[in-house]
Amino acid sequence: MRIPIEWLKEYISIEKSPREIAEAFTSLGLMLDKPIENGVLDLEHRMDRSDWLSILGCARDLTAFENLKLKYPKLHIEKGRTPTKNQVVDIKVECSDLVNRFNTKVFRNIKVKPSPEWLKNRLEAYGIPSINNIVDITNYVMVELGQPMHAQDLAKMRKPEIVIRRAKKGESITTFLGETIELDPNIFVLTQDNIPTVIGGMVGGIETGVDETTTDIVLDAGNYNQTNIRKNSRKLKIQNETVLRYDKFLHPKLTEIAIQRATYLILELAGGEYYENIDWYPKKTPLKNLELTYKRLKLLSCMDFLPKRIKEILIALEYRIIEENKTGLTLEVPYFRTDVEVEDDLIADILRINDYAKIPMQMIDSAPPREITPDIYKFEEKLRDVCVGLGLHEHITNPIVSRNTKAKNQVILENSLTSKKDALRTSIYETLSQVVTTYKKHKFTKVGLFEIGKIYLVEGEKDRFRSYKEERVLEVIYRNFALNTYENSNEVKRILSGIMQNLGIKNLVGEVKPDSFTLHTEKLMKISSYPKRITTEIDNYQTEDLSLVLHTNKAFGEAFEEIEKFDKNILKVEVTEEYTSKTLGENKKAILVRITHKAKGFSKIKKKLLDTLKEKHQIETR
Repeated sequence: MRIPIEWLKEYISIEKSPREIAEAFTSLGLMLDKPIENGVLDLEHRMDRSDWLSILGCARDLTAFENLKLKYPKLHIEKGRTPTKNQVVDIKVECSDLVNRFNTKVFRNIKVKPSPEWLKNRLEAYGIPSINNIVDITNYVMVELGQPMHAQDLAKMRKPEIVIRRAKKGESITTFLGETIELDPNIFVLTQDNIPTVIGGMVGGIETGVDETTTDIVLDAGNYNQTNIRKNSRKLKIQNETVLRYDKFLHPKLTEIAIQRATYLILELAGGEYYENIDWYPKKTPLKNLELTYKRLKLLSCMDFLPKRIKEILIALEYRIIEENKTGLTLEVPYFRTDVEVEDDLIADILRINDYAKIPMQMIDSAPPREITPDIYKFEEKLRDVCVGLGLHEHITNPIVSRNTKAKNQVILENSLTSKKDALRTSIYETLSQVVTTYKKHKFTKVGLFEIGKIYLVEGEKDRFRSYKEERVLEVIYRNFALNTYENSNEVKRILSGIMQNLGIKNLVGEVKPDSFTLHTEKLMKISSYPKRITTEIDNYQTEDLSLVLHTNKAFGEAFEEIEKFDKNILKVEVTEEYTSKTLGENKKAILVRITHKAKGFSKIKKKLLDTLKEKHQIETR
C-alpha cells in the first residue's frame, strides 16, 4: 500500500518525519517494503485487512497508536433530487449469488474537465495517472476509503439500465485500455440492452467511458462475491487497483460511505445536480458482535490492563461498546473490519495499539512443549548440511510446470494461474536444471546444485483420491563444463559417495545419471546411520573455508599463489567471496577462500599456512 505523507496528513495531524511514521506503521504490522522516496511510504500488506488498502484505514490505526484524533473526510449525506420516471437508471441483478449490494446515484449537467492540482498530485504520488475530474474522483475515493467505484456516461448507454448477469459463452468486451477480453459464464458483467459494458468487480469497458463531452453520469459502487472475483481475475490475468481491493472481504456498508464521499467531491469539482437512484440491497448484512473477556486478555498478554485503557484503544479503532461488566465487554465490530472474527482478534488489536514492545519478558515457569517436529524434517536438515559441506548450492524451485502430454503420471491442475503453468512436476530435475542455465550465463564453469522437495505423481485412476502421490526427494545436479560426460559422471559419483559416507549408507536408494542423481529422502532416513559430526570427506578429500582479513588496498594475488604452492596436500584453491563490513574494522576487507585438500595431517599444515600468511602478507583470519 503506497501512502503519500501529504495525503495521509489530510486525516491526521502528525509532526513526525516520514522515517518515524514508517517505524510507527512497522509496529502496527505495516512494514516498509521499499525505501522512502519523494515523501511516499510503500508499505507491505501481509494481513487480511481490507481497510489497510485505504489511506483512511491506515490513518485510523496510526491515530490510535499515536493517541491522536482522526479527521474524517467530508461526505454529502443530504438526499438528492427525486428523479422522474424517465430519469431513473433501472438496476436489475440476475445473479444475486454474486452481488451483495449495488448502490447507484445519477448526476446531471456536470462539467468534465482536468482535475485540480491537489487531486492530480495525490493520485500521481500514489501511482495512478490523472484522466479527468470524474474518473479521478472515483479513483481518489477508492484509494481513500478502499471501495472501488465506476462512472458511466448516460448518453453513451444503449438503454438507461444496468443489468448484472453472468456472461454468455462467446461474449467479449473491450476495456478502456483497449484490450479485448473473451468472457465465459463464470464471469459476471454489467450490461445495457444485453451488451456487456463492464466486467463486474474488475475493469470497465471503453463503450460508456467518461470524457470531456460527458454531461450526465451514473455512479455505482458494488459489493460482490469475493471468491468469484479472485478466481476470475487470475484466469483473465487482470490485476489492478480494483481487483486488489475486491480480493479482500468488503462490507456492503462501504458502498454507501463511498457514494457519499464521491458525491461531495463531484458537486465540489464538477457541479451539476445530484439525483437519487436505485440502491439494490435485498439482504442487509448485519454488523458482528463479539465478547472480550479480561481473563483471556491477561492470559495471552501476561499484562494487567486497566478497563479504561482497553476502552480507549477499542473506541479509537471505532469498536462500539454495547455492554460492560466486571468480566469484560460486548462489542460491535465496525463495518470496515471484516477480518475480525473471534475474541483473539480483539486482543491482537489491543496489544498492537498498546505496542507489542511493551509486552514484558519473563522466564517460562513450565516445561518447554514436547518436540513434535517430524523426523523427516530433522533428517532433511542434516542432509542439507551434508550437501552444503560438499560444496553444493541449495535452490528451491517452483513445482508448478507446463503440462507434458507424454507424461501419463503427471498431476494436472484444474484451476491453474496460467495456461503455461498448469501441472505439477514429476521430477525436481526438470525445474532445478533450469537454474544451471543461469549459472552458465554468469560464466560459472562448475555448477553444483541441490534441492530437497516434493514430486507429484498420479498412479491409477485419476478420479480416485488415493491415486495421487507426493514423494520427498533430494535432487543433485553437478556440471563441470570443462569435462566430458564420462569425467563429469565420475564427479557426480564422488559427490554421491560423500553423501552416503556421511549418512552411513552402503546401498543406493535412488536414480543416478551422468550429471545428476535423485535420492528418496524417506527411504534414506530408514536405512541411514549418520554420525553425530558431519564431515565433507569424499574419498579422503575434504574442503575447508578460510576467512582471511587484509587491508583494502592490498592485492590478494601473491597470497593466493602462496596458498596454492604451500603444500602438496593442498589440491585446489578458489576464492568464493570478497566483502567489507564494519565489524572487520576500518580499511579492511575479507576474502573467503575454499581449499580442497587431503584429509590426513591438514590441521598442522593449516597452522603453518596461517602463520606464513600473517608474517609474509600481513593477513589475519576471522
